[in-house]
Amino acid sequence: MSVRVTGGGGVRRGVTIGCLVLLMIPFVLVGYFWFTFWHAGRENERREQAAFEALLRRAHDAADRTADALTRSRDTGADALMGVIWEHTGSPVISHDEERRAFTAVADRSTLVEQEPVPLVSGPVMVQRCFTYTYVRRPDAEWTWRVTERDREACRASGEIGDSVFFARVRMRAMEVGSLTRAGLQRVLEPDGRPFEERRFVVRRVDRAGQTVVALVLARYVDRYGTSGDEPGVVEQCYRFTRAVDSDGGVEGRVTAAPVAAAGC
Repeated sequence: MSVRVTGGGGVRRGVTIGCLVLLMIPFVLVGYFWFTFWHAGRENERREQAAFEALLRRAHDAADRTADALTRSRDTGADALMGVIWEHTGSPVISHDEERRAFTAVADRSTLVEQEPVPLVSGPVMVQRCFTYTYVRRPDAEWTWRVTERDREACRASGEIGDSVFFARVRMRAMEVGSLTRAGLQRVLEPDGRPFEERRFVVRRVDRAGQTVVALVLARYVDRYGTSGDEPGVVEQCYRFTRAVDSDGGVEGRVTAAPVAAAGC
């Protein structure tokens, strides 16, 4: 007696389909990840562009408020006007062109942007932009403004000087009152005694009037590698540091700092 087995073709077809499904899984996964990264990339570009536009609007708003404050200022001295710009923009470097009756401030602006999550990548990123604020006084005594985006390298010196000013405030705050002299402050800010061309700080003068100590310090950024010539690039900003002391020589409050015109240094 013989037995004939049927249905082998169906089994083979099932095995074939299963193999095809297994072979397709990697392609499906690759397609899924490609689409996920592509979509996330487009969304993150949109978010970063929106963040940049928000930074630009904030820069324009700050410039507009500053111009209004400059126009309303009764004190038209260079230091007073520079103080107005400092108050509204927080720019560590502010230059004054007396002939053009213009001020130029350079400041770095940044904001955190939450990224569209993708596998193995998550978290916010920092969006940074460098802006130059230019203020010019017109003959009718009103001030106009212009905001220009610059390459971030243009803000390097401004950022470094801002960090140096913070450092100087901390060191001056910790000093004994008896040591607050021109030579004493210079030693604290430049303990390694570097030559002038390499210094970050040059203390011009230290004065005490009553319960207040005022120091005029030239904050410097020396870019030894950013120029094509033999001479390093140097950016300087004069600052007035003010520290209050009590009658016993103790400290009252914090050390404040504000930029002043170059003529002050």
